[in-house]
Amino acid sequence: MDLNKQVIFFIVIIGIITAGVVGASVLNNGTMKQADFDGIKISVPSDSEFINTGNGFVDSKYGISIHTFKDNGSIVNYLNGINGASVISLDNQPPQSVAFTQGDDTNVLLTNGAEGISIGAKDQDLVSKMSNSVVFSNHQKSTKPSAPLPGIAPPHLSMDNDFNLIIPIINQTNNVDINMAVYEAEMNVYVEDINSEIDNGQDPYADSNDQLGDVFNQGSNEAGNQESSSLMDNSQVSNLVENIGGDDSSQLSAAGGDSASVADSSSSATPSSSGSSAAPASGGNSPSDDNQQDKLSQLEIKDLLSSAGYVVKDIKDKGSYYLVTVEDPSSDGVEDIKIDAYTGNLID
Repeated sequence: MDLNKQVIFFIVIIGIITAGVVGASVLNNGTMKQADFDGIKISVPSDSEFINTGNGFVDSKYGISIHTFKDNGSIVNYLNGINGASVISLDNQPPQSVAFTQGDDTNVLLTNGAEGISIGAKDQDLVSKMSNSVVFSNHQKSTKPSAPLPGIAPPHLSMDNDFNLIIPIINQTNNVDINMAVYEAEMNVYVEDINSEIDNGQDPYADSNDQLGDVFNQGSNEAGNQESSSLMDNSQVSNLVENIGGDDSSQLSAAGGDSASVADSSSSATPSSSGSSAAPASGGNSPSDDNQQDKLSQLEIKDLLSSAGYVVKDIKDKGSYYLVTVEDPSSDGVEDIKIDAYTGNLID
């Protein structure tokens, strides 16, 4: 490889690695990381460290407890075993969930109809934020739909459509504290309040769809160990610089590096009382490979816009965004809009 080509190659590889370093810096110096618990992803405080107790996952720093379930029967058994709970309607409560307090803890249990996850902590705002970040193994997200376009109201909340998967579970629960009567009493009022806000021109879902984490920076700030880092501090970059005089294969090898991964948890999906010794939880100690939000499909984009009253004429995948041709029934006009492929938000 001659010198000019070598320099160009070096610049290209540095650019690629820089993007990775910046992404890692945003994650590490930010406030959240995405962790995998038995195939269910959730955003948790970046400095949390979960232990697999054999009866779920626990982080002592924030007092977070997480249980996962692989079927509805396991969820019902879990709810039946809870004592001294009070069903509540939580601010920014996701669809397909039941929220309850137990002692000083607030808990949210969510389902996608086939599996479930329960999240508990003393900080109610923390529980709310985490519960809105869940991504089930079938890629179904817990967060509520926000307004897809400025000036367009988000869809109304409906017990029949937005809570149809959790209701059969509550119906099977035989618990004096958690049952269908108390659940309906709480959630019917909650749904009415949400829809009233929408009718008054507000977006009640906005807070839950914001970037998560402003409340999670306390731990890293207290530690006082945040340091600015140079690009050359990255081992991938330094190795590449050392090997720049070598052949193509050595340079590509140096650029490749090792990516952090999270092993699948070996714990049972159903909380048990086996009393097994505590071990580090694979889901909580490090971010998963897929730290970025899953890309929305064209069908999801179409459904999102259709629910806002738009007629989708065409969708083109442009990588990080979709170019969508829509017809606005209110004006009979046709226009092209850009929709972020990961968040579903309008790109100006």
